[in-house]
Amino acid sequence: MRHLPVGNYPTDPLDFRFTYQHNAADGKSIAAARLADYVAIGADVDPKFSHNVLAQSMNSLSGVELTRVLAGAVQPVLESNDMLFGFSSASSTRELPKSHQRDQSNNFNPFGGALSDPEATAFNVTVFQFPDQQRAQAAADQMESADFAVAADQNVRIALSKQSNAKAHWRPGVPSMAATLAYGMYAVNIYVAQPKPDLKELQELAEQVFAAQLPLLDQAPGLTPHEIYRLDYDSDAMLRRTLHPKAAFVSDPVHETTHTPRGHLHYMNDQTTWKRLLDDNGVDRISNASSGGLLIRARDTQAAANLWSGINATVNGSAEAPANVPDVSCGVSKDDIGDAWFGYRGSGTNPEYICTLRYDRYVARVAGLQLTDVQQKAAAQYTLLAKAQYM
Repeated sequence: MRHLPVGNYPTDPLDFRFTYQHNAADGKSIAAARLADYVAIGADVDPKFSHNVLAQSMNSLSGVELTRVLAGAVQPVLESNDMLFGFSSASSTRELPKSHQRDQSNNFNPFGGALSDPEATAFNVTVFQFPDQQRAQAAADQMESADFAVAADQNVRIALSKQSNAKAHWRPGVPSMAATLAYGMYAVNIYVAQPKPDLKELQELAEQVFAAQLPLLDQAPGLTPHEIYRLDYDSDAMLRRTLHPKAAFVSDPVHETTHTPRGHLHYMNDQTTWKRLLDDNGVDRISNASSGGLLIRARDTQAAANLWSGINATVNGSAEAPANVPDVSCGVSKDDIGDAWFGYRGSGTNPEYICTLRYDRYVARVAGLQLTDVQQKAAAQYTLLAKAQYM
């Protein structure tokens, strides 16, 4: 491996080059990433929700982040009840057209700027964590009141029979509704939309989303501020194996983190294909480093080989692989890369090239604008995986 073309990329595990120091900012970021692992994706509700249309992590009270998914009137509620962090995800039966115009209205924007499709059925689920159950309950009540008051002369309060503690409202004649409830230290907001304004169907869909979401939160008990501060940044030893060009870990719930398959799928456009690949091969953890690698841990070596082959089948076009690196395949299709790397690029630019490699039970992906650079990343990632077995 000393002769592999790694360029200037590091090949020692991250924890040999960096000592993590707990701090509040990183803690909130890690906590927000953890929450994403327990927020429902489309398939958790119904397989028909096959298109991801929003994934928004919120580890601050930034108005820009919040108004992508909630009415601006809700922000004071979150501030007054000391919201710690949150995550919002939306899925649809159809791909929603994206608008590149920033919404200046400060109105409810449940799909993060996506235009509506009159033929689509869609839902948004947003979960916030608060310091205690009392503030979560107060926030849920006040969120509903603030959202209702945006159009108080037109909205009508309604009930959900299967979630009697939820507070909900809709506007008669409009094919959508919203509902909010407190669940332990969490406040959960659900928004559902469909082609026709049928209140019974909207209520049933909202109840279906709650039924999928609430058991997931049972698996992720709320965190105290002290627990947030002490979260381990790499409890599964994934980031130490992930190509990390920088000399320090800077937590980011999207670009530099570790997820379960569900958390990762929030950022995938084609959830159906990728969920099948991850499920079939027993994937349990996925990590990524800003401007570095994306690492997937499969059930065993054979499952990793199957996953590697399955991922390669999704890439059109080919590019030259790095010399003397086994089990690596490279592609040059922007369209395929855009989905495979969505949310996992530190530069904000769609990469031109991507290489997928495997070692033991791990499958890794690296990407970039220049083929030589990506080849060096692939060689460095392979070397790192081999060395991490013994270091």
